[in-house]
Amino acid sequence: MKIEPGSTKVWVNGVETRKTIGPFTIDWGDGTVEEGGFPFEHQYPDVSHSYTVRVTSHYGDGSSATREQEVPFQKAPPITLSVVQLTPLPENLLVTIPDHPTGLGTRLYRPPDDLASFDETFFKHASRSTVESLLTVAASIQYDLANHDVFMPDGTFRQIVLRSPGYQGMFSLWYTNPPAYAVGDYGFADTFQYSSFFHEMGHNFTLNSPARFYYGGKIDGQANAIYSESLANIFAHATAYELLNHAEQYGISDRLAKEIQQSALESMQITRNAYDNYVNSGMKFASWNNLATPEDETFGVFQTIAYKFCLHAEATRLGYRLPIQRMMALLQTADDNLLARYDRDHDTPQADAFRATLMIAALSHAFDADLREEFQALHFPIDDRVYEDLIQRVKP
Repeated sequence: MKIEPGSTKVWVNGVETRKTIGPFTIDWGDGTVEEGGFPFEHQYPDVSHSYTVRVTSHYGDGSSATREQEVPFQKAPPITLSVVQLTPLPENLLVTIPDHPTGLGTRLYRPPDDLASFDETFFKHASRSTVESLLTVAASIQYDLANHDVFMPDGTFRQIVLRSPGYQGMFSLWYTNPPAYAVGDYGFADTFQYSSFFHEMGHNFTLNSPARFYYGGKIDGQANAIYSESLANIFAHATAYELLNHAEQYGISDRLAKEIQQSALESMQITRNAYDNYVNSGMKFASWNNLATPEDETFGVFQTIAYKFCLHAEATRLGYRLPIQRMMALLQTADDNLLARYDRDHDTPQADAFRATLMIAALSHAFDADLREEFQALHFPIDDRVYEDLIQRVKP
């Protein structure tokens, strides 16, 4: 959802992973009910109070599903979080947002010199401790998704969140001691960018896994995204799924759950749109991002992997946790031989085929199904011999 600054106009966007029949129904909460497709827009004549928007999907079997989102014209009180089952929070996974300049050690690259801290003006929507607690819960989920197989610089994985003034996004600092990620000011706007926080955290965990031979530094460069961006996207959606489906356990209020849900839906819309664009534009597979071109040729590929993972997780009703743990189990067999074949430094058909096959073998193991044919139809260059070799690595 987006509210036009200085206006009463509201846009609502979303994505439906199930096949619908007919248009969506949207109830704007002010007596106006419409039918149509995303995106919807509406002008509210009265902004003296907030509204609840309800969007209903209709399915071929006669059933329907409704999702709600608040339109907060009135300033709501700050969000609070009561972490019920995770009290005390896991000390080795605590996430903190320092209120003072914090230096970072490094194992590889030099961190940016202009990183700063977030002062109290950024915590009007929710307190610093609330955000830290939520991110620590997210970290405990992601640590479990990674099978607890993560390199810990000092025996812990206590991440910190730093400010990158003027930056319109977020980025991972997986290689620092302690692990960190940097956030532009937009991350703490009126509605927090939950999915982006979970995404960057996903980079930190998956690039520091497996502990004995972590991928970070070994796949960096123009061929990194098929691994790093696919997994960060999957981890982000899985984190939202776990939080929303165990909201009571984690002490998450209805309001906070709605915000996390909306953020996840907006992120999934981007992923679904990228998948559709990949299919409709000729399915041009690429695992190499050519820096001489303005576009990232790998974008549609890594979004397709993430979208297909989520689609299978929903369709099989397995949820996200077990499939991701199985997917990571295969990827965590990394060794010198595997990374040599990944060949991060060269753009060749052989390297393309290995990178594609690695990720599809991992997806296949995730759902205990051979997905080669499905991805070959999407023009992924699967190498059958490599596939069988990778699957053998995780056979009992």
